[in-house]
Amino acid sequence: MMQNERGRPSSRYGRILSVLSVPAMVLWGGVSLAAEHNVPGDFSTIQSAIDASQPGDTVVVEPGNWRETLSLRSGIVLRGRETARTFLEGDGGTTLVSVESATGARISNFTFLNAGTAVRVSGSADIVIGGNVFYIGRDGTAVKVLDTAAVDIVNNTFYDNGVAIDRSHDGVEIRNNLFYDNGTAIIPATLTANIGYNGFLDNEENGPVGDNALLNEYFRFISVAERDFHLRFSSFGIDAGDVHDTDVIDGSRADLGAYGGSYADPTPFPVSGLSVVQDGSDSLVLKWSPNVSYLTAGYKLYYGVDEGYNGTDAAEGPSPIDVGKVTSYQLTGLAPSTSVDLDAPLLAEAAPSNRTLTLSWSAVGGASGYKVHYGTISVNEHEVDAGNSTSYRISDLQNDVSYRVAVSAYRQAAYYFAVSAYDSTVNRNESALTSGSRIKAGVGPVSDGPYSNEISAYPEALRPFPDLPDEGCFVATAAWGYYSAPQVQLLRDFRDRYLLTNGPGRWFVAWYYRHGPAAARWLDSHPAAKPGVRAALLPLIVLADLSLHGFSSHAAGAVMLGLVLVTMVVLLLRNKRNRLSGEL
Repeated sequence: MMQNERGRPSSRYGRILSVLSVPAMVLWGGVSLAAEHNVPGDFSTIQSAIDASQPGDTVVVEPGNWRETLSLRSGIVLRGRETARTFLEGDGGTTLVSVESATGARISNFTFLNAGTAVRVSGSADIVIGGNVFYIGRDGTAVKVLDTAAVDIVNNTFYDNGVAIDRSHDGVEIRNNLFYDNGTAIIPATLTANIGYNGFLDNEENGPVGDNALLNEYFRFISVAERDFHLRFSSFGIDAGDVHDTDVIDGSRADLGAYGGSYADPTPFPVSGLSVVQDGSDSLVLKWSPNVSYLTAGYKLYYGVDEGYNGTDAAEGPSPIDVGKVTSYQLTGLAPSTSVDLDAPLLAEAAPSNRTLTLSWSAVGGASGYKVHYGTISVNEHEVDAGNSTSYRISDLQNDVSYRVAVSAYRQAAYYFAVSAYDSTVNRNESALTSGSRIKAGVGPVSDGPYSNEISAYPEALRPFPDLPDEGCFVATAAWGYYSAPQVQLLRDFRDRYLLTNGPGRWFVAWYYRHGPAAARWLDSHPAAKPGVRAALLPLIVLADLSLHGFSSHAAGAVMLGLVLVTMVVLLLRNKRNRLSGEL
């Protein structure tokens, strides 16, 4: 068997791979029964998938945040689908993965976060910890190996850990790893064998660095903040691994860190920042943030009328389009269809406040969005796009001015766009389409639907009771909650036409202005009484409306008498409550 420079069997020549692939497998008629179990596709938890696995099986975990404490068994390969997006996360004090009395197991392609210990190995042999990112915090130990030899810790990235590796036996091989900004990279300092081809930068203590170490050279990660530890162009970690190790991604000499060597995840980091920067009737320009990994060779642009991205109408070709190594691209010749008949929305009563009107309306089937139309003389004086929402607040209006408002729906063809990055390898490994690399955008002409019903409303400053406007209807304002309520406006109009034009009416207005504020103040502080007062006022409002429209001018006396009675009832309730509570 091939030996390394220290005389132990070398995993890079297949020692551990042979342990994982042959003795642990169950054979039936010469055919391997090794299985792959998916989480969450086949099992809802990672541990349940491990427990159901046989030696030789692989448990593949899809991207996401997984909060479990795991116990890994013999002969099992546990790996994440994508290193950069498959997180094993703890609560700061837990051990995330325990490997006890196991043989021939592997842990690959995870990012470990927020743990006391990320991986703890004891009483085990032929264990591989490779292709992972450890980022658990300065209070934790990333990998702790106790009383155990024949463990390979290879091609991992250790960032911001208290201790990156704590081993109790120098049979533990530490190779092709990157140690950046940790408390201590490797302990204890007394064990120096089987450490080689590792990179060290900005650790408080490195510990033993071993042979062929890369010291204080810039690794040039893409983005620590986004947990993207792929290497940029001109990184000193490129092709700096053990001369006998190769990258599974491109077959060259192994890079250092989680994205180099035999266990690297070949999936590029997803594209982010996709946006529309220019659009026309049948075209648009899309822009995105670059993936600056040194292996990135270009991008693919996907488009379509749904998230299947199966478009064929662009002049540049069917989806996906290989756009090369650019970060913006124009699609032309899109042929959207907007053949949908839109209904008119139903506009509800506006809610006024200081210099604003808040509107709400019913949804319209097939609508892409809505437009709000308003003005003091005509609804066509101003127009604003409210987007795909059924409510909108118009601001910067004049208080106590009547505004006319309507809403219409519009339809614009929607296209879905997405961008992926691919690498320079023969396999053209391609990134996933995540939220940052997908967008929905309108294309083509806008088809407008009919206007809704028109309403009138008054923006008004908030007036605390009893500081009411001296021209208002105090009790009605308190009952309906705001001065520009249609019921209040109707009573104001009735006052101006029928009460202020004669002696008895003016007497009533004077009496009401003396006693109304006290009644309104009490009513506003007792909201439970408002529904009853509104019910009592409604018949009077009907009579007032009839009078204003010429149906019954004799109703004015009844309205005036009714308002007196309602006001007196509220005052009586106020006085009774005050006596009972000892306020008077």
